[in-house]
Amino acid sequence: MTYSRNMSIAALLLFCASCGGGSGDLLSSADQGELARKVKLVAAPSPTPSPSPTATSTSLAVTVGAAGYVLSPTLDGAPDLLASFDIANGLQAAWGTGEIPGLYTSDRSEGAFRFTCGGDGKVAQDDPLVYPNQPGKSHLHKAWGNTDFSAATTPASLAASATTNCNKTAYSLNRSSYWMPALIDDLGNVMQPNFISVYYKRGAASSAYCDPNSAKFVGTCVSLPNQIRYVFGWNMNSPTAKVDGASWYCSGGDNLHHANLNQVFASGCKAGDTLVANTIAPNCWDGKYLDTPDHRSHVAYADYSRGDGNAHCPASHPFYIPQEENKAMWTVTAAMIRADGTSSVRLSSDDMLPGAQPGETLHADYIESWVAGAKKIWMDNCINKGLSCSGGDLGNGKQLIGA
Repeated sequence: MTYSRNMSIAALLLFCASCGGGSGDLLSSADQGELARKVKLVAAPSPTPSPSPTATSTSLAVTVGAAGYVLSPTLDGAPDLLASFDIANGLQAAWGTGEIPGLYTSDRSEGAFRFTCGGDGKVAQDDPLVYPNQPGKSHLHKAWGNTDFSAATTPASLAASATTNCNKTAYSLNRSSYWMPALIDDLGNVMQPNFISVYYKRGAASSAYCDPNSAKFVGTCVSLPNQIRYVFGWNMNSPTAKVDGASWYCSGGDNLHHANLNQVFASGCKAGDTLVANTIAPNCWDGKYLDTPDHRSHVAYADYSRGDGNAHCPASHPFYIPQEENKAMWTVTAAMIRADGTSSVRLSSDDMLPGAQPGETLHADYIESWVAGAKKIWMDNCINKGLSCSGGDLGNGKQLIGA
């Protein structure tokens, strides 16, 4: 794990990947103790092979249909990503002792798996989903995860790349790619985040959320499909539509979620506080496609449209998948706030919306690329058993090295 030198331990204790939900609530004393152990933990050294190990998939091909539809051969998604090495090489005893984490919720209704990625990822005017093989065409993006980030990035290239700032070992098991528009100042300088916390959450297998006979049933519970990819948050194709899954909040001020940075700074967020860009992906899937031409239509958010007071996946997207969430974090500086209290920083994508408030166009992109054996462990334990897994803890006494 990599932390910025200007990120205080107090801020880490407030907003690290050990946090519970996406609301920005303060950590419990138990979570603070867990983070304290995490900060002190020295990961076991991992040997560097020569050449670096690669991951490969089975022979079952993914079919790319007409106009950019990527068909899913099964409810597991694409073929499993299989490592050419023993995945045990990428694991260590959880927290140095092999301990098993506690429950994420007291009623075991939901499970969570989370870890921290460094803020030192690539910055490029590329978007392998929206503008594949068209380098320099997109607005400026900030990436984390796999260092293979360019207009030419594909699931195959991610599988072949072992270097990632979310899982720092030559035997990396998470080769996924994550990105968002870059945060820039008035001169166009990129404001690098301190780090990014990444979450995967879903109802536990035994919960009412996964029980079709329960009024609280969300959808048919499945794993995160192999090679699924999507864009979420502000939509450049519907620029004035309501934005789902994207907001800003701060460790100072009113601790509420806001639509743009002017609102955040008006709420009392000040120099020294922690600013968070929170992006939460859809949690329902159509079971048919791993990607669609707009990179959105194959996934959806559970909603309350049935009027029974419970969230459900829409009939068009009946499968309940782990919800991917990101919290990119910066330490607020005085230079980020103008004398009149408005924001002097904005997102690179704000230029795409005339009259946009700073940060109003917040969105994120994701391409899944987990080695199947590792994903199965955190699905079986952290998610299905309703555990609270942080720091790459897989819920079975093992932990990702470098997470």
